[in-house]
Amino acid sequence: MNKKTFTLALVFLLVTIAWLGVNIYWALNRQNNAFDMVVALLFVAAGIGMVYNECKKKKCRHLDEVNRHKIPSPVHATDRFQAILAVAPA
Repeated sequence: MNKKTFTLALVFLLVTIAWLGVNIYWALNRQNNAFDMVVALLFVAAGIGMVYNECKKKKCRHLDEVNRHKIPSPVHATDRFQAILAVAPA
């Protein structure tokens, strides 16, 4: 999880929840357009999705934090295909 991106997503979620609260207040006390409420709900749903997406991400490590000699080489597509053929029943 990237702390900066998670913090930004969390702030976005809190602001959209506050915006939704204002829309609910205006809907109860005055005439409110239903479109405003739908837009606010969609933004809250987007904020929830952003926070959830950032929570489930793995923490990335920078190259200076890891041993450069232990970084695995990328697996080529032919190696993956051969591994699939070795596992698949004949």
